[in-house]
Amino acid sequence: MKALLLYPHFPQSFWSYERFMQMAGLKATIPPLGIITVASMLPADWEVRFMTAM
Repeated sequence: MKALLLYPHFPQSFWSYERFMQMAGLKATIPPLGIITVASMLPADWEVRFMTAM
């Protein structure tokens, strides 16, 4: 089986961390842990691909 896991592109808003990270001088991002968790629960013989939707 194959699984294509999509991470959606979220627009920048008041509630996003983009502006805070810029003001704080930080460059780290928050990884998509939900997608990684789902991928880890899939059977080992599945082909898993990740893609960022833009």
